[in-house]
Amino acid sequence: MRVPLLLFAVVAGCGRLPVPEGPVAPSERYARSLAQAGLDSTRLGRLWTEAGADALAGPTDSDLPLAADPAPSGAPAAWAWRLALRQGEVLRIEVAGPADSARAFVDLFAADSTGARLDGWAAGPDTLRVERLVDRDGAVVLRVWPELLAEGSVAVRVWTEPSLGFPVAGSGPGAIQSRWGAPRDGGARRHEGVDVFADRGTPVVAGAPGRVTRVRETPVGGRVVWLRPDAAAVSLYYAHLDRQLVAPGDRVAVGDTLGTVGNTGNAASTAPHLHFGVYGAGGAVDPEPFVVARPGPAL
Repeated sequence: MRVPLLLFAVVAGCGRLPVPEGPVAPSERYARSLAQAGLDSTRLGRLWTEAGADALAGPTDSDLPLAADPAPSGAPAAWAWRLALRQGEVLRIEVAGPADSARAFVDLFAADSTGARLDGWAAGPDTLRVERLVDRDGAVVLRVWPELLAEGSVAVRVWTEPSLGFPVAGSGPGAIQSRWGAPRDGGARRHEGVDVFADRGTPVVAGAPGRVTRVRETPVGGRVVWLRPDAAAVSLYYAHLDRQLVAPGDRVAVGDTLGTVGNTGNAASTAPHLHFGVYGAGGAVDPEPFVVARPGPAL
């Protein structure tokens, strides 16, 4: 949800004009209420507004996963973190507001020159849980901004997970032996996928519910299957299969077998493996974030 910036209008002799109704984030709605009550011009009101602006102006660069428990120190406060995200990940945010039943406003912004708000929520003592599919590489800024007079710490937990299941049954990231961008044909081209090595005949499985769009044999990919997930604007490409076990138009669920590992096509001289690719509107993208979790401790 992209939310417009909130504007406060003051006309001499007419008092404060109401801001037009619309889809506003909870933090903006709260700022509106302060302004309409005349509290934005008080010392505390100004400090609260400045805290939110200062946090956005100087976010802390943070690796994921992130665990923080900031607390106001007697004055209005806000905190912001800059997070680098990769297409294909699922961003998960959990925030528990102050224990005194005040709210903490949670806002997500683009970390570019626009600074556009991407979404906004409010967390109370009950934990706020947010899940977003990352549809492009880039950075975001997460801001947490408690209400005026809030007391107690705010628990913030942020991490990412792969959005797809691993494409070879019984296997995992350790089986990947050739990654995105590796040179091919003496450097004339780059690898547009990852190669997952496994025994011939190992099931190749759907990483998401969706529909099989193509089943064919090509000189490069050998026996291939294309799958269009229901919930993502990408196509999944499974190549060098020994056997194809689906047909165009088939509906599949996560873990359903699409075919088996082989070395058909231009992989005839290599050990059996699956070439797995992900294609978006602009062409191939790195599939690893879609199927491999980031290293680091789980929260």
